[in-house]
Amino acid sequence: MEKVTPQLIAYIACQVQFTLSSITSWWLVNGDFDYIQFWKTIVDFFERPPGQDAQHRVNRLLEWWTRKGFGRNRCQDLTDEARVNMSMNALARQRARIDDVAFDLN
Repeated sequence: MEKVTPQLIAYIACQVQFTLSSITSWWLVNGDFDYIQFWKTIVDFFERPPGQDAQHRVNRLLEWWTRKGFGRNRCQDLTDEARVNMSMNALARQRARIDDVAFDLN
């Protein structure tokens, strides 16, 4: 495995949902929760974005998760824009913008 894929994210989400539930054995459908539909919805989110802007955001998100999951040794696989936006400074800028908006609303 060299990068984060939509299927990997769906797998992890299914595992987390199962772990957080009260069920004790794995079934494809548990009560009102359908793991197959859950899986497909997550994969479709990444593989069928509604337009170029959404596709760009999906690509950046997958690049970010690849960087976080596989470390610097996969950094050469990422675009320059993705590397800039994955830094702690980018997260700090994002948080500051959110805080500014929240402050302005109050």
